[in-house]
Amino acid sequence: MHNSDELIQHNADDTFEQVLRSEMRWEAPPELTNRLLGLVPGAVGVAVMPARPKPWYMVLVISLTAMIIGLSLAIAWQFYGLLGTQLGLADWWQQLQIAPDLGLRWLYAELPATRYVVAVLSSVRDQLHWLLLAVVLWLALDGWSPNIQLRRQTTS
Repeated sequence: MHNSDELIQHNADDTFEQVLRSEMRWEAPPELTNRLLGLVPGAVGVAVMPARPKPWYMVLVISLTAMIIGLSLAIAWQFYGLLGTQLGLADWWQQLQIAPDLGLRWLYAELPATRYVVAVLSSVRDQLHWLLLAVVLWLALDGWSPNIQLRRQTTS
């Protein structure tokens, strides 16, 4: 019986919180604000906001914008691809990719003890990746409660 009392109290708290949040978001109508500002000499009125566009119009605008952005990216990809082949950027990119390997081979040949330093740095990097993953997961799940999520889904 004690558990059901806690559940009733918890639901009452949630209901009170929802009512309180909805009441705290009250906004005065622009017409009333303009009439009140009209009583003050030299006050500038508030512009009346136009009505929100219809959902089909918003979907149309968003889809057209997405298509235009996609087309622009495709044209830019083709243009920069042709420009890259004309300038020989593919060969430059291959040389840039093998440069670290050549640098490490030279370093290992000149200073053989650097293999140990590189191995330690590599293991530290791996541990930092795991730490970063743990921090991201902690931040993502911080404050998440399955009871609240289930209650929101059942009330919807």
